[in-house]
Parts: sequence; C-alpha cells; structure tokens
Amino acid sequence: MKLYDFLALDDNNQYQAVWEQGRHVDDIIVDNIHYQLYSINDFFVEIHYNPADNKIVGKLPFKQGEPLDKYLRSLEL
Repeated sequence: MKLYDFLALDDNNQYQAVWEQGRHVDDIIVDNIHYQLYSINDFFVEIHYNPADNKIVGKLPFKQGEPLDKYLRSLEL
C-alpha cells in the first residue's frame, strides 16, 4: 500500500490498515497524549491516543519531515 492509497480510504479503513499492515516503530508521550508510530511500506502513520478518555483522538499519515523528528530525538546515535 502506498500513501496515496491509504489517504483514499475512509477513516475506519485507514485505522484497519494500520492495525493489519502497520508495524509498530516507537511511541512517545507528550502532554498526556500517547503518540504511537507505525510504518506501512514507505510511509508512517502516527496514532494519537488519550489514555484519560481511553480514545484515539487522531492520526497523522506522513513520509518524512517534522512529524518524524520527535522520534529521532529519542534515538542514541
């Protein structure tokens, strides 16, 4: 699946694709929101989860750039 194909899906099918095809890469917590990073082929999807409400509050599909930078900071080079 390519990013364009992912974006063409409705929300429910996008989440289903993340759960079925995604590979969990990393997670971080910022301001009590859990950001979980998944990779699908050549792109990433960040899932935003609020544990206080026990709900997914958003997602962000992307290939590169600033959304990925916050995960790179946690790596020891």
